[in-house]
Parts: sequence; C-alpha cells; structure tokens
Amino acid sequence: MFETASGVTVPHPERLREEYELAGDTLTMNLSFEKLPAFVQAFYELLPEPLFLAVHPDADNENLVYYLDGMTKSQLETVLGGYGELLYQDGLSSFAIASHETEEELFVQKYKVLSLYSTKLPRFFPLLQQFGVSPTAKLVTAWDTFSEAEPGSASRLQVAGETVEDMIKELQKIGMYQAK
Repeated sequence: MFETASGVTVPHPERLREEYELAGDTLTMNLSFEKLPAFVQAFYELLPEPLFLAVHPDADNENLVYYLDGMTKSQLETVLGGYGELLYQDGLSSFAIASHETEEELFVQKYKVLSLYSTKLPRFFPLLQQFGVSPTAKLVTAWDTFSEAEPGSASRLQVAGETVEDMIKELQKIGMYQAK
C-alpha cells in the first residue's frame, strides 16, 4: 500500500501509484514514503558538487525560502542525518536539493509530490527503475484525490522536539540564509 508522511493526510492513498510523468525538463512523480529518504540520497549521489539545500518552511508561501549553499555530499548527508526525518515527515514544509554546477534539482513538494528538473532527464531513468517508479501518461498525485467532501490535510510536526523553524535557526549558524 502507498504510504504517506506523518504530517500528510490523503483521502484516497489507494489511488496513488509509484509513477512519473514527463513534461519538458521536468519529471513529476509519486513515491511511497518509506522509499523517500533512500531516493533522496541516491539522487544527490548522482549530482556533481557543490550542492545546495533549499527549505520552504511554509510550502504555500513560495517567496519564503532558505538556502544552504556550497555543500559537499558529505555535508549534506550530515544535515539530513540530523534533520532529514523532520523534512521528510513535516506536512507544511517542502525542500529541494540541487547541484550548483548542473542546476539539476529534486523538489520534495507539499504532500510529498516530487519534481525532478534536469536538461538530461534520461540519466535519471535507471534511478527511477531502481526504486520501482514507472512512466505514465497521466500522473495522479495526492492533489487529485482531494474533494470538497474529502480534503487532504498537512500539518506541522515536531521530530525530537524540533520543528522546521527550529531547524532553520540551527542551520543559520552554519550559513543558511533567507532568500531576498
């Protein structure tokens, strides 16, 4: 069965499939939650350094974003080791990981819908295949399962007593900054 993050409620998760849809340089996909951390790591392992992490503490406010730039894979792994569970589980935030060099990016959006941006998307097809994600002509995302009678919900979570806002304050100590 398709799993969702703790901070996310989808009225009909049985309608979701591990599939992706292509549109230009963008691939949009569903991935069952238990695979998300491993997929994120496998994705950034394919990227050339330096990398950056972008965090949207409120996924509904696209203008509020924080960046941590110029990271090595090892540094990103350390950040995700400390805060990954919070980023993965929280329903109100979204985040992206990308390469400064290639501008290839994985964006984990609200309701954990994933978008992968690359001018060379085929290089990621083996990764998708490895995680059991297949192509489709029409992707059904969490958003497509909502109705007035059965809306989805997203909530702010605490993991180990911390919220995404707490995480941002801590990461600002090592260079995270708010975009202008």
